[in-house]
Amino acid sequence: MRTRRSLLYYKTGNNFLKKKDFVSAVESYKDAVLIDPSYFKAYCNLGVAYKNLGLYKEAEESLEKALKIKPHSAVIYNNLGNVATAKGDFAQARLFYQKAIAIYPQYKKAHYNLGQVLYFSGDHKTALEARIKLEKLSY
Repeated sequence: MRTRRSLLYYKTGNNFLKKKDFVSAVESYKDAVLIDPSYFKAYCNLGVAYKNLGLYKEAEESLEKALKIKPHSAVIYNNLGNVATAKGDFAQARLFYQKAIAIYPQYKKAHYNLGQVLYFSGDHKTALEARIKLEKLSY
């Protein structure tokens, strides 16, 4: 059950995340999920903060917890793709981005990220096709 305290910690974490104070963001999100272990958004953003600190294992663990709570979240899969990309695992990132797009076909960030990972992994033709799909979504 989401309480005012867990929401306050979550919003504080979001403010720290915007300011790129990732250590403080982690602490706030950890407090939010300690109070409300079902708070998938806090787990999701905790994963983002960990990724930005280069703590990829912790990021994956937080995002996996979020996924257990909300298994059909395109945002969580997109964030897992971002962790895989940061680790240089483009094949895994591609799968995560494709899963995000399968869940939410209009998800522009996932289309963009898929195009980037395809390009950096050398699949320029498919990257161009992804870019064209993204452009169509923007209209």
